[in-house]
Amino acid sequence: MRRTLLISKYCIYAMLGIALMTSCAASKKSTSHQTYMNKQYQELKDVLNEAEVSIIKDSVKVIFPNNVLFASSSDQLNERVKPMFTQFADVLNRYNKTKILITGHTDNTGAADYNRQLSEKRAMSAKQLLNENKVSNDRMFTWGLADRNPLGPNNTEAGKAKNRRVEFVILYDMKN
Repeated sequence: MRRTLLISKYCIYAMLGIALMTSCAASKKSTSHQTYMNKQYQELKDVLNEAEVSIIKDSVKVIFPNNVLFASSSDQLNERVKPMFTQFADVLNRYNKTKILITGHTDNTGAADYNRQLSEKRAMSAKQLLNENKVSNDRMFTWGLADRNPLGPNNTEAGKAKNRRVEFVILYDMKN
C-alpha cells in the first residue's frame, strides 16, 4: 500500500514536471515567433518610409498611402508604387515563415456589387505585383471588402481617396 502511494506520488511529480516543461516550451515558441514578427515589423518600418506599418498582437499591418496605389474606379496599381513593392517583397521574402492577407477596399461611389468586384481586383493586383517580386502565391490570400471598412469619411474627396486602398496583414505561419 505504501509502495503504491509512493509510486502515485512520483507519477504526480512526473506529470507536473512534464506539464511545466510543456508550458515553458510553448512559452518559448510563442516568444520566438513574437521576436520573429517584431524583427519583420522593424525592418518593414525602416524600409517602407511612406507606408503606415503597425504591429497588432501577433500580426503586422501595412497600409500604403492612398494617393500612391489606385485612381478612382481603377484596379491598376500606379507605376510609382512598384519600387516600394519591390522593397516590400524583399522583406517578405526574408521572413518566409509568414502568410499575407491582402484586402482590397473602395470608397462608396458606385453600386455595391461593382465595389465588391473592384476591391477584389485591387487585392489581386497587389498580390500579382508581389508575386512578380518572388513572393510565393501559397503565402498570399486576397479578400475584397468593398466599402465596408472606411478609414475616412465618404462625403469628402480626401476621405474617399483614403478609402481606395489595399491593406496587408502579415501573420506568423504556425506550421513553420
